[in-house]
Amino acid sequence: MTMKGLSIKQISELSGVSTATVSRVINHNGRFSKETEERVLAVIQEYQYVPNMVARGLRRNASAIVGVIVPDITNEFFARIVLKIQMQLFERNFSAVICNTNENEQLESSHLQFLRAQNVSGLIFISGNPSHVQPSESLPTVFIDRRPKDVKARDTIIIESDNVHGGYLAGKALLAHGARRIATIMDSRMHTAGQTRFMGFEKAMKEAHVPIDPHLQLQVPEIGFRAAHECILKLLDAGESFDGLFCGTDWLAMGALAALHERGVHVPTQVKVVGFDDVSIATFSSKPITTIRQDAEKMGEMAVDLLLMRIAGSKIEHPHRVLEVELIQRATTGIIS
Repeated sequence: MTMKGLSIKQISELSGVSTATVSRVINHNGRFSKETEERVLAVIQEYQYVPNMVARGLRRNASAIVGVIVPDITNEFFARIVLKIQMQLFERNFSAVICNTNENEQLESSHLQFLRAQNVSGLIFISGNPSHVQPSESLPTVFIDRRPKDVKARDTIIIESDNVHGGYLAGKALLAHGARRIATIMDSRMHTAGQTRFMGFEKAMKEAHVPIDPHLQLQVPEIGFRAAHECILKLLDAGESFDGLFCGTDWLAMGALAALHERGVHVPTQVKVVGFDDVSIATFSSKPITTIRQDAEKMGEMAVDLLLMRIAGSKIEHPHRVLEVELIQRATTGIIS
């Protein structure tokens, strides 16, 4: 059964609740009972109601579109976050415009100009360099694993994994498996996530009274396979010895594993390796990688929830959210004796 041009007022009359309650149910915003939600949704389903997104955008003086800035859409971890964001927005009757910056600040600036010209309702920034964009009431913004420079607003929405604890868990795991000369590979740009992961690793080493050799703390200009592969080959060819390796991402770990294999260094007998992220290669590699798992889907879901609350003008308690991480033990560290 259909009713052309069914309005919120008509849904209100058919379901026996106020128009404000109908609006809250449709927008997933505010409080309402499960029974009320079921009554409203039953009417919506029966009459095949579709929200007029153009009209909604005009009333808010903004389009029902959210801009998503991502540094590298080919990175599986980022792609998982973006997919969750896109699906969550779709369920809330919003569209997403995905802008890949290739970690280029000038390109990011161009994307932002475009999104503002589209009168988007809000922005979600994923990782990358600290953002020059400052939160404002006129343009609700959420940052995932990224912080705006010189942030002053206490209600800035930031969602991140507990990277310090992740680095700590990685260091503790390597130490528990007997490693004492532990190398690290981190992004030389040392974004917030990379910095805090290394801080956690340092904490574990200090607690164990194990010195950190600066010659073994490596930095690469990008977080890909090739960069780590070349970096570890140079380290081995220089005659440096190490029995543990903490990599800032799983792809860095993959490149390191390939280099170690080429030089005849056995993992985990001679060198234990820990990555970070728990993307699919960590599981399906010929030698599954011990890693720190982040919940990408939870990040995406939370980003949408908080952004839409901010768009609706709702007060957000604890806008800085830190998600738990988990150590996943696999073949690159072996079994604790």
